Order: sequence, then C-alpha cells, then structure tokens
Amino acid sequence: MDSFEYLDDKQWSLLWKRYLEEAFVFDPLTIHEICCIFPIPEKKGVLIFTDTDIHFSKDNALKTLHHFSSTHSFSDYQVLSTCLKKLGHFGTYKMPWVCPYFALFPLEAREQSAWINPLKIKKVFNYHGRHYALMTNGLCFVLPVYRRRFIARAEIACLVLATIRRGLFHYALEGEIPLDFLYLPDTPFAKTLGKRPCLKAFRTSIGEINRAYQQTYSLYHCEPLMYDPLDGQQISWL
Repeated sequence: MDSFEYLDDKQWSLLWKRYLEEAFVFDPLTIHEICCIFPIPEKKGVLIFTDTDIHFSKDNALKTLHHFSSTHSFSDYQVLSTCLKKLGHFGTYKMPWVCPYFALFPLEAREQSAWINPLKIKKVFNYHGRHYALMTNGLCFVLPVYRRRFIARAEIACLVLATIRRGLFHYALEGEIPLDFLYLPDTPFAKTLGKRPCLKAFRTSIGEINRAYQQTYSLYHCEPLMYDPLDGQQISWL
C-alpha cells in the first residue's frame, strides 16, 4: 500500500487518461450490470465501469442512466425518486437508481455525482487519513463523503432493491427480510451490509413501491395530457 492508483472525481490524473483511452463508446445494449459511473473531472461526460469493461458517455450520469433505463425498459428515475420520497421510508434526498437486478446510489448531489453499485463494493479502507473504496472489478476511488454516510447510502439502495424484488418476484422467491432478496457476495463490505438494521426488516408491504410507482408514473406522464387544450382539437374521433 505504499503506492496505489485510485480515482478522484475532483481531480484529473494519468489514471483517468488511461481509463478514457481504454473505454468503449457507451452502448446500453452491451451492458447488463453497472458497477459504477464516474463524472470525468475537467471534461464532459462520464465513464461507466462494468465487471470487465469501461465505457464512455458524453452525457452526464443522469442522462446516461435515463438512456440505459429506456433501452432496457427499467423504471424512470425521476418518477421512482418522487415515489420513494412520498412513501417516506427511504429518506428525502440522494435517492438510489434501482432496477430489479441491481442498484446504484449517488455519492453527492445528483448532477455531478458518482453512482455506485453497493453489491460491487469489495471493501472500504482508510489510508493516510482518507477513506477509499475498492470495487470487485479492481477499481479504487477516494470517498468524497464520510464512511458512515457512504455505508448508509449503500444500505438504503440495497433496501429499495430488495423491496422492489419482493414486489415483483414474491411468487418465485421466498423470504421474510430484505437480506433474503439480496445476493450478497463474499466480500468484507457485503458482510458489513449484512449486519445493518435496515436490511433486517421491510418497511413497506409487498408490492407497495411497485403500486406507488405505477400511480406516480400515470400522474407524471398522463396528467399534462388531460389538461392540454390542444389535445381535444387534435383527436377528432373522440
């Protein structure tokens, strides 16, 4: 540990340059699970890391996630975020992006934040007074937030992921607590998550998030059409 390479999303480095040179152009159809997304310091765009590859998108993280969600027919992040806030069990800010297969949580304010898959974190460690996270794919990055906040955000992301999985797959998957619906890897960080109180009990009934999402989605996308004065003029067959 005398010297090791790590990413800092606030500072350009040779490691950024190397990863950017290795990156493929972002194509959501070629990606099944994202390990993390990092905004590139001093440049436009983000790097998307998977287990084996690096991809580059010229858009920011939110637009990149929206593109990924649309391609795979996953939930609309803005609608899901609004829904989770209304339910009141998952906090009121820094909402995770979640699909039925994995989750990502933002480290800071959404527009310029890195997004991390909590189940792809191998460990968090301290080195010379700073905390770092090591991912299962070998990527290491400096934490811009306190360790306890990092763990808390990861915990909430896992809780939402488990809750959505229970709502969708409760006929196929058996379980009583969130941990039963998560596939925790054999890593030090996963062992930490396994001891967290939020993952010992569900906060909502089966399917509550899914039902709330459908209602919120309908209001978010359909209500403007209901009050569009031009809409009735355009639909002559009603």
